[in-house]
Amino acid sequence: MPKSSPDEKSPAAITRRDFVGGTLIGSGAALLASGAPSFGTAAEAQTVDAPLTGLGPDWTGPSGVGDYAGKNGNTADVVNAAHGDIRNGQLDKRIANAAVVGGLYDLIVVGAGISGLTAAYIFQKEKPGAKILLLDQHAIFGGEAKQNDFDVDGYRITGPQGSTGVVVPFARAVESGFPSPFLKELGYPDSFTYQKAENLSQPIQIPADMWTPMHIGWERADMAFYYEGKGMVKNPWRNGFAEAPISDRLKRALIELELYRTPPERDDWAQWLDTMTYKAFLKDVAKVPVDVLDDVCAYLDPVMAAMGCGQGSDIISAYSAWNYMMPGVNAYSRYLNGGIDPTDGIYLATFPGGNTFAAKRFLKLAKPEALTGGTSLHELQYSNVNWDALDRPEDNYRLRLSATVFSVVHEGKPDKAETVRVTYAKDGKMSSVRGRAVICAGQQHANKHICHDISVQYREAMQAFQHAPILVINVALRNWKFLDKLGVASVRWFEGLGWWTSLRKNLILDGKETQPLDPNKPVVLTQYIPFLLPNVPWPQQCTQARLSLFSMSFADIEAQVREQFTKMFGPYGFDADRDIAGIVTNRQGHAYFVGPPGFFFGKDGKPAPKDVLREPFHRIAFSHAELSGAQMWETAAEEGQRAAKQMLGKIA
Repeated sequence: MPKSSPDEKSPAAITRRDFVGGTLIGSGAALLASGAPSFGTAAEAQTVDAPLTGLGPDWTGPSGVGDYAGKNGNTADVVNAAHGDIRNGQLDKRIANAAVVGGLYDLIVVGAGISGLTAAYIFQKEKPGAKILLLDQHAIFGGEAKQNDFDVDGYRITGPQGSTGVVVPFARAVESGFPSPFLKELGYPDSFTYQKAENLSQPIQIPADMWTPMHIGWERADMAFYYEGKGMVKNPWRNGFAEAPISDRLKRALIELELYRTPPERDDWAQWLDTMTYKAFLKDVAKVPVDVLDDVCAYLDPVMAAMGCGQGSDIISAYSAWNYMMPGVNAYSRYLNGGIDPTDGIYLATFPGGNTFAAKRFLKLAKPEALTGGTSLHELQYSNVNWDALDRPEDNYRLRLSATVFSVVHEGKPDKAETVRVTYAKDGKMSSVRGRAVICAGQQHANKHICHDISVQYREAMQAFQHAPILVINVALRNWKFLDKLGVASVRWFEGLGWWTSLRKNLILDGKETQPLDPNKPVVLTQYIPFLLPNVPWPQQCTQARLSLFSMSFADIEAQVREQFTKMFGPYGFDADRDIAGIVTNRQGHAYFVGPPGFFFGKDGKPAPKDVLREPFHRIAFSHAELSGAQMWETAAEEGQRAAKQMLGKIA
């Protein structure tokens, strides 16, 4: 290995409260610059018509190499099938013509994301020899827990397509209310080891993950904010935004909100938070001044939307903001933890391909021959799919991909039926399979179309779920010398496509590095881009955001990425033609459910929609992370386990 250059700054015991409290509040107005543009303007609603079917390869774009090539997010094939077969019901009238294949299964799982894979694993573990069939619309398992791979200058480098991050340290995570299920089964160590950067020209604090420094742990990375007309402002939080071209009032409001610790103490704090939007909490409880409220929200909205809320502060419940540790509402976590802020003690461990690792592990546990190689962390990380082993007729556990399910219905009256029929389209043919139990492990935007005989209560619960899109872009670079010259690991910007990207330390797996972390070598920079339309009413906001995503061709996105990177990083030696080795886009059209006030605890005397759906409808159960109220791989696994146990009880 090349000789290391200056040591990275250690993530010292100092916290962001130390920075803000000692640097800004104590310094007063002397640190505040003259009034200038706000943090950013709200995105304009793109209401142009976008095709819901008929998309082609030019829309999907390049997809990298390896098993995940051609499987980047919601591809054109996936979207066309989903809209035509499921949303538009093009095949519903032909269900009776579908041939029944495969005999009777003990369990059919619709959706092979982490929740569906967990459900199948638990069911098989508790009932050895059970006949299990998983059906998934995509060409590979994992749901949003997939990856993009690139071969660049002799290195295989990887970025996540969506789901990424394991909350650690595990003991602290549990204390702070974050589940840590299946640690033994997944083979995770008690603690993770991270690589160190090599050949830096100056010390740079590189975070363990790209999420934490977005805001909730901004002190864990050297970062820069890019302002149009100003350029880069390095580590603005650490000196109270002294050099940032924003107004004194906005600076003060941001700092005071970051230090806010005393919302009303009340036993029903969670239910109370669910009665208001996060923006209302900021205005009425945290007392953010009205004249800068929109600018404070513009700063926070992409953070919360990308982390899991889906949309911004004008829509989401304050309780949803609490789920993702947003400032102000996070004070309730301090109350629960004896004054300790969980954002000071927990962070995310991320595999190169994000939670692809967890999806692979659950499949490997249930069907070892499905993946090549052994069971160690490093072997599993670099295992390949044994495609021929996924759906063999002689196996009890079968995984059938590129199968679009468009009907799930009991055979007979639901309360007396002993079997459920599932009808799907694959390779231009319609087929039906029969099962003693079914778990619908996908999101409710699909379930409400495919579950044909559910009750009014269940259908209304499904219809209460609205989903927001996320565009995940992985940019493969031949080097990141420009970041080294700038002296930062993370960058945020406020105009143009996107808003945030960051380096991250990679995990050491079984004593081996997985990817280089050297400014002279390749790297993948990932962006999670929400589509925020704060001036559009709910729930049209989600629909129009999705149309915005669908209306963009790959060529549009690629051009904007190249332009934005050139504008920001050109002064530091970046050249798009020379330094970009590849760009892959992953459209997640229904990435996150969006929870408005009343969603989490119910209203008007009715139970919360998620609670309705966590109970089976006779022989059909539902499992997805969104039913927990917070979309994480951990909650996806827990929901899969819950549904599996419910169905085991049905067929006992």
